[in-house]
Amino acid sequence: MALLLTLDASLFVAACRSPEPGFAASRALLAALRNSGTPLVEPAILPVETAAALRRAGHSAAEALEYATALLALPRLTLVSVDEPLAERAAQMAATCSLRGADALYVTVAALYDATLVTLDREQLHRAPREVQTCTPETALSLLLKQAPRRPR
Repeated sequence: MALLLTLDASLFVAACRSPEPGFAASRALLAALRNSGTPLVEPAILPVETAAALRRAGHSAAEALEYATALLALPRLTLVSVDEPLAERAAQMAATCSLRGADALYVTVAALYDATLVTLDREQLHRAPREVQTCTPETALSLLLKQAPRRPR
């Protein structure tokens, strides 16, 4: 079965901020994804959440917006609109799993699309329901490398 991923905004933020925990692993995963053909399915809040986190961490408004806009151009990216049915499911996820609002959206999107949620957020990793596969960027990179076709020698 082909790998489908949902990447939490924490990974995108860490990938462009060297002081962040998870910086190297996040950058390595994003670099590997560029060439892999692996599809991403994300809640539509991804660019908003990423721009806000970068701005609050000290990046200029222009830098934060440029990075968030670049996310929208990622190949094989599907953004899932936060409509009423998704909002209801995410609210149930938040209440059931004791997740923050935005975190519940990422977990819900991963659940709906049977995607693996990749995150640096310990609460998402440990509070997501069992039917949602979660992992760190290091584990996702390992999964990605295992599925890569081997070149003949």
